[in-house]
Amino acid sequence: MMGEGFVPLATRGISLGLRPAHLAGAPQRPGVDAAHAASLAAPEGLERTGKAQQPTLGSGFTATGTLLGAVTFAVARRWRASTAPRAGRAARRSSRQSQPAVGRGLGLAEGIAETMQREKEVMEDIATAGNDVNTPHWSEAPLKEPPRQLTMEKLDWPNLHGASCGASGVLFLFELVRFVMGIPPSDAECYFAAIVYATIFATRFDSIRTLAPHFRVTFYATTGWTVYYIAHLLAATEPSLFGHDVYATGIVFLASTIYFYKHWLERMYRHYVEDRFRPYYLPGLLGLMYFHALDIIDMFNQWADPLYWDHRAVTLPDQVWTIQDVRLTGLFMSSMALFMITLHNKGVLTGGRNSLFTVLGTIFVPAFFLSGTHATLQASFP
Repeated sequence: MMGEGFVPLATRGISLGLRPAHLAGAPQRPGVDAAHAASLAAPEGLERTGKAQQPTLGSGFTATGTLLGAVTFAVARRWRASTAPRAGRAARRSSRQSQPAVGRGLGLAEGIAETMQREKEVMEDIATAGNDVNTPHWSEAPLKEPPRQLTMEKLDWPNLHGASCGASGVLFLFELVRFVMGIPPSDAECYFAAIVYATIFATRFDSIRTLAPHFRVTFYATTGWTVYYIAHLLAATEPSLFGHDVYATGIVFLASTIYFYKHWLERMYRHYVEDRFRPYYLPGLLGLMYFHALDIIDMFNQWADPLYWDHRAVTLPDQVWTIQDVRLTGLFMSSMALFMITLHNKGVLTGGRNSLFTVLGTIFVPAFFLSGTHATLQASFP
């Protein structure tokens, strides 16, 4: 059980920099530690008898499934409506008002069939992109800047995807300030972040299939990671509702990880054989593998302990705070990776410069900043 006998982070040699509570010399912070002491006296999720109140498996799946499903459906519907001509929308509205009940039922059936067909096409494209490792994408002069097609201000910003991207940027700037000040996230911030990042990926599925295979693989894998990050964020925020969702979404995370690294390792090996290997990709890939390994270890820790949130909240009072900020940072990193793909394909930032900004801006810089600002917290990740 994780509450007794787990190995602290510092003694494991993992360099994320988050110190467990029991280490000698841990700095004390007035106000924050007092709040922790109060929370230890009556931790959430425990009855007065000391027995933990655990969510049921069905309630956890239903809660997150309903939330993510509702968000995705609303986002997709709003986005499709915003891109349709006004006259077309008015005609469809008039048609629906005059349509008999039987016709509406047929329309619903057609909508379900269309949705199932679209999901089938997405699954087929995931398999196609993952198996295509032969399409070249590295130029002979990777750091030479090609002619620009668009500038940043000329991108298509006034839509739901652009608005959610802007919101994620503002949110992360706010989080950076909060990191420096040593303030934990609020529940409202976590729920707002879940909606924003779900919207970013839900509004990009239709346009991603026109891209080269390696971009589609990155998008599909990042979407799978994002599903788990959102579920983990919500589980840390409200374990009684979302605590068990780390099981189903964790499987999605593992499948996405295998899918991503299988494609990219095969692709990089082929480039090495053909003497087209670009060494600056290797540190980024290894760094990403390191952080995903931490994610997997932490996920297995949760799988192994049904009372994970109760045990960690008592033993490590900053554990929930840490996991929330780790997931908020990871969600921003994932959305930035998608944004860098967009900048490349629009000709705004391409080639080796795009790769450099991607490796630094979506992997190392956010991770090091998070580690530095959370190094004194009483937490362990994984």
